[in-house]
Amino acid sequence: MQPESNAVKFRVKVILETSVLIASSTFFMCKELKSSKIIKDEHFYPAMELVSELRKRVRQRTGVYTRTIARETRAALRDAVKRHIERVGANLENLRTILDYCGDRLERTLEILSLEPVDQDRRSYFLSEVYKMYSGLLERATVVTEKSTRSLGEQKTAVTAPRKFWSEQAKIQTRQVREGYRQLYFLGNNPVRPRDKEILAEAAALYESYAAEAPTELYMASTDCSHFSPATSYDGIVSDQITKQIEESFHVKCDWPQNIGQVLRKLK
Repeated sequence: MQPESNAVKFRVKVILETSVLIASSTFFMCKELKSSKIIKDEHFYPAMELVSELRKRVRQRTGVYTRTIARETRAALRDAVKRHIERVGANLENLRTILDYCGDRLERTLEILSLEPVDQDRRSYFLSEVYKMYSGLLERATVVTEKSTRSLGEQKTAVTAPRKFWSEQAKIQTRQVREGYRQLYFLGNNPVRPRDKEILAEAAALYESYAAEAPTELYMASTDCSHFSPATSYDGIVSDQITKQIEESFHVKCDWPQNIGQVLRKLK
């Protein structure tokens, strides 16, 4: 007989951040409007795969959201849908019809998620901590420049490549260095919106609440690699300075919907 395992069992919770809710909602077949065009978010399929996994776990209340996320998503959906209509060249006269359809998709997704209350005092505390964290990350981002990354690439080349290959190898090393710090570079050029900081603060407050009840792993699904999820280059170089700092500071694991879907599929 196998001995009982002493490993602590963690329950899993998944927050769907605004970007994933919009991605899973933005889809419309224009054939209903006598057109062959398809309105579709570029992350629609990965987002829907995660939604499907969460639908299987409604009783476990695995998928969650907050009122802030719901308000943000409903407010942002119109602009997202309009942007995709313009991208495919569909008729903007049909915006209301398409928006109503996508809005219905959003509400159906919210129905399978649990709306979690957030302690406002803890939210305020964590919001202050989130601002401090991003301020520190922005300071780190100021040193990620064209000049500094080129210098670091050249330093790596000097110790790894024969002199006759330095010129070409320096270009490769510099690109790899820049890809490795891409998340910080994005942050420096695309500061975090206050509402995104609020969402992260609420996630931190929820983790604290969950952990007080039972050991918990809290994921936040996001397609935002400038502020939350890791940025990965076409050849697999991962930049996750912000992602790691969020997990270290707040125990919130930010990741892409397809990766969190894989985590859920492995659960018994």
